[in-house]
Amino acid sequence: MFSVLVAFFAFTGFSLAADDPFANYYDNTVVVSNAQGERAVHINKDGTYSQTLADGKSVGGKWKIDGSQGCFTADNAAPDAKPYCVAAEAHNVGDAWELTAPDGSKEQATLKAGR
Repeated sequence: MFSVLVAFFAFTGFSLAADDPFANYYDNTVVVSNAQGERAVHINKDGTYSQTLADGKSVGGKWKIDGSQGCFTADNAAPDAKPYCVAAEAHNVGDAWELTAPDGSKEQATLKAGR
C-alpha cells in the first residue's frame, strides 16, 4: 500500500511539473536579444520576474499564464500599458526561439543555464 501511495504522489508531482511550461526557466536565464542589445530575464516560480536591460538597469514585475500565453507586466508599467505576452512554451537549456515584442519587432530568446 505504501508503494502505491508513493507512486501516486510521485506521478502527480511529475504531472504538475509537466503542466508548467516555464518550469525549466526558474533556475536559469532567458537572454533576449533585439536591436537595442541583450537583456537577461529571470522568471521565478512565485509569479515574479526580474530583468537586467542592455543599459544595465534592472526592472521587475509579475507574470502569469493566460491561456496559451505567458504575460509579463513591469512593476513600473503605465496603468494603460499592455503586458508583454509570448507563447507559453516549454524550452530546454540551449534552446533558441523567436519572440514578437508588443511593438511588432522580432527578438531572439535563448535559455541559458544558471542565473
